[in-house]
Amino acid sequence: MNPEKIYVAIDFKSSFTAVVSYAIWLAKTFNCKNICLFHIMEYTLTPPAYLMPYINQEKKKIKKKLNTLAEELKKYEINTENKVVFGRLIESIKEVIKDKKACLVMGFKTHITRPSTSERILKGLTIPVLVVKVIDFKEINPEAINIKKVLCPIDFSPYSLRALEAAKEVSDKLHAELKVINVIPEQKVKGIIEEPSEVEKYLLYLKEEAVEKIKKIDETLQYEVISGIPSEEIIKKSKDTDLIVIGSKGRSYTQEIIIGSVAESVIKNSTKPILIIP
Repeated sequence: MNPEKIYVAIDFKSSFTAVVSYAIWLAKTFNCKNICLFHIMEYTLTPPAYLMPYINQEKKKIKKKLNTLAEELKKYEINTENKVVFGRLIESIKEVIKDKKACLVMGFKTHITRPSTSERILKGLTIPVLVVKVIDFKEINPEAINIKKVLCPIDFSPYSLRALEAAKEVSDKLHAELKVINVIPEQKVKGIIEEPSEVEKYLLYLKEEAVEKIKKIDETLQYEVISGIPSEEIIKKSKDTDLIVIGSKGRSYTQEIIIGSVAESVIKNSTKPILIIP
């Protein structure tokens, strides 16, 4: 993972200072010299012509805010551009992000009754995404970010092993401690085997098998193999970590990312920043 450009989704809400701080931190970590700040003015239905003057006025206001923000970021010696796009969300994202060697940094919100903008953006991208959950940044301050512990959940699928490679790279660059976790889905085992003693035997077998697989990947890895509900166990283990690196499920025939149920639950419920690797 060596992004040539970092895209930053800006909404000017309370969390945007944290999002920008993490974007600068990511750029410095990977020696990336290019950042693109962007804001999407989304519509679902084509607006009537009489609203266009108002929309263009709002677009100019947002552009001015982005220009001011870009000026503020000059002190970090990063080339900064900005874009304001008016249109449907996924089409607008694709219009903004055209680089394959890129990364997106964004905040995250979720809704109970419908997919949030954040969730829809995640499903429309095929590049790494750093999801920022921290909101206690009163100002832009990348120096306040101190990543000392990285957690990478794996299930030995190709997408989780790609995430592991990225986690190793990030950890090496930051001189951070990397821990790998594998969670055996206990409920699935109990759905196959009824006898409690046999369940325990089979879980032990699966754990030993997972340990062997991890050692084959890299004997130097620090790891933990446990059983339980994967998303819940990952969130528990992430409480004393600074960054989670996790793989997405893959891509559908429409080229959208399919977020696996475990990854989706971790993204929604964890309070830690999460780097999602497609």
